[in-house]
Parts: sequence; C-alpha cells; structure tokens
Amino acid sequence: MPAKKALSTGALRGKGAKRTQAELEALTSRLAAYIAKNPGLRVEQINRDLGTSTKDLALPIKKLIADKVIKSKGAKRATAYFPVKA
Repeated sequence: MPAKKALSTGALRGKGAKRTQAELEALTSRLAAYIAKNPGLRVEQINRDLGTSTKDLALPIKKLIADKVIKSKGAKRATAYFPVKA
C-alpha cells in the first residue's frame, strides 16, 4: 500500500504547492485512459486503483467533462464516470 501512496501527485510536492502543467496533463490523460477501460466507476473506486485522492482528481475530472472526453451520471458520492462514445 505505501507504493500507491508514492504515486499520488500530492506526495511529490510540498504542502500548498501547485501542480505543474505537465503533472496535471499526465494525471488527466491517465484518468481518461482508466475511465475508458473501466466505465461506470465512482471516484472512490478510481482513487483506490490509481492511488490518488478525490482532491487530486477534481480538476482533471472537470477538464475531461468540459472537453467531452467523459460524462458523469448520478449525484454527489454516487456519481459514476463513463467515456463519451466517438
């Protein structure tokens, strides 16, 4: 389990430091690929598998929804994420 914690982007920066554009883009593309392979999962399940936190994924999820790469279904903790069909 400690190995997954090291993968979290927050573990690499100091407290309060912003993510770089490269870190954000890498996490966003990794998240998009994961959702494409595993549709219908909630953010808690995605966090468990990617070793991230909900706070880490909030911005990448918003970007992917705005770019119409993924879509969401449900509300609050029951929100599930799906890839958008091309």
